[in-house]
Amino acid sequence: RQRIRQEKAAPIIDALHTWMIAQRQLVPEGSAIAKALDYSLKRWI
Repeated sequence: RQRIRQEKAAPIIDALHTWMIAQRQLVPEGSAIAKALDYSLKRWI
């Protein structure tokens, strides 16, 4: 069960990380969304 979950989740998580990095470059510095993305990206494992 865990293996199947990992196989399905990994590509989705990788795509989310890529999207977050791309979005961070587009949003204004100091905006609420920039702060949220910074917070999440700093804690990304």
